[in-house]
Amino acid sequence: MKRISKKDIARHLRQEQTPAEEFLWEVLRNRQFEDLKFRRQHPIKNYIVDFCCLEIMLIVELDGGYHNTIDQKEKDELRDIHLRQLGYRVLRYKNNIALKNHTIILNDISIRNKEQTPSPLKEKAGMRILSTKKLQPNQRELILNAGLSFVEYDAISMKPIDFDLPESLKNVIITSQNGAKFFIEKTQELASLSGEELEVRCFCVGEKTTALLKKNGYNVIKTSQNGATLGHDIAENHKKDSFTYFCGKQRREELPNILKEAGVTCNEVVVYETHINEQIFNQIFDGVLFFSPSGVTAFAKANLKNTSLLEERKKERCFCIGETTAAAARKYTNQVVVSNATTIESTIAKAVNTLKK
Repeated sequence: MKRISKKDIARHLRQEQTPAEEFLWEVLRNRQFEDLKFRRQHPIKNYIVDFCCLEIMLIVELDGGYHNTIDQKEKDELRDIHLRQLGYRVLRYKNNIALKNHTIILNDISIRNKEQTPSPLKEKAGMRILSTKKLQPNQRELILNAGLSFVEYDAISMKPIDFDLPESLKNVIITSQNGAKFFIEKTQELASLSGEELEVRCFCVGEKTTALLKKNGYNVIKTSQNGATLGHDIAENHKKDSFTYFCGKQRREELPNILKEAGVTCNEVVVYETHINEQIFNQIFDGVLFFSPSGVTAFAKANLKNTSLLEERKKERCFCIGETTAAAARKYTNQVVVSNATTIESTIAKAVNTLKK
């Protein structure tokens, strides 16, 4: 079978342009705007960009409705970071801007044309991020390749608590990767002893939690972005079922309270506890990455004691993995930015893109 190349895909996309792409192309083609040569559906490394001007290293992307989904927003963020790491500047607009008010796009292109083409590794030299969780190599590269430096530490650590599985176990609630990890370890341990696989229906918070459970063969019925949303879904669609909630010792109140008010039977099993690391930083960062409410509490407890840095510390931008973590951060500052998806990569992408601007 003949392998389809990026050029073949780009050629097909040129023939299947959206109305917005067709309209903007008629404006940009043949050096009609400021004598700039634009290419459409142009391959760059692993990507095909909507419009590209190599003379000024500028990319223009037009987004349809599917770009509003959480998964696609994260993909777009990571894509833009990679393209910037290659030296390109990226402008992104919704389709209706191109169709109804394309002068906004032309004005932005004109501004970039007058600027000196930036070096992505020098543009934000000296900016530093603090991560309240030690990152994986690929996650570190997202920061370093954008020309930012970073410091990392584990603001919290998880310690397992020995627990017993209830005799009757059918519907399971798990709201964190740690809860999933310790639940899987216990059930697999018992399965190896009994020779029987546990069949349960899982209701989860977070795509990573879901992925971990599915990888280990568990049936995931529902995935939500936060505990409150999951609680409301269960109360509305599974009110007659009984549940077992595998949680941490310092779990949040929203989900249990919603289930209690709705009359849903829910037995809680504590599987781990959180220990905080009160590490003090005597410097101000351009951004701090937070991945849990406990991480916010740990950082604040250690670093809001220094009155000489207190006012400056309140100006640090807090990049949070989701609304629950953001709510914890807003107790201490109004400089809170929330990621588009509840993943570490999306949080890093949000920080890089925000600081880039």
